[in-house]
Amino acid sequence: MLALKIYPKLHESLRKGWEDFNDSEEYKLFDNFFEFLLQAGFDESRYRKSIPNPAYDNAAKTIGKHFLATARQFEIYFDEIFPGNFSISEEGEEENFEIRVFYLTAFYRNKPLCLFSIKFSHYHQKFCFPLPPELEIVKLYEKCE
Repeated sequence: MLALKIYPKLHESLRKGWEDFNDSEEYKLFDNFFEFLLQAGFDESRYRKSIPNPAYDNAAKTIGKHFLATARQFEIYFDEIFPGNFSISEEGEEENFEIRVFYLTAFYRNKPLCLFSIKFSHYHQKFCFPLPPELEIVKLYEKCE
């Protein structure tokens, strides 16, 4: 099945995006922006549950560039903008950080291929993705190869 064949390359590209981002000048920019939002009270506001933190949202999009480029090489596209729809994402706590889980349906040649989950570990009180994003296949759809 195509989803199982391309999964390792997609997973690795997501990890590469995280590694590159952590060593980038963009990281510093988003860290400063996060501090600005924190001082402005964004996390304590009523908006936090329905609007993603702009620093984390844009950082996740930056991390996902390698992932999306790899997906395009395999003619894969998604039903949402990376990393997924914030309003249907889920957040939980693990150890000393939070995990935000997004869902993306992958399509190949106009047919659904699989449902991916992407888990981003993060903190609410400081800007950091302590672990690389995790990609999982949640559901396989009928064969479309």
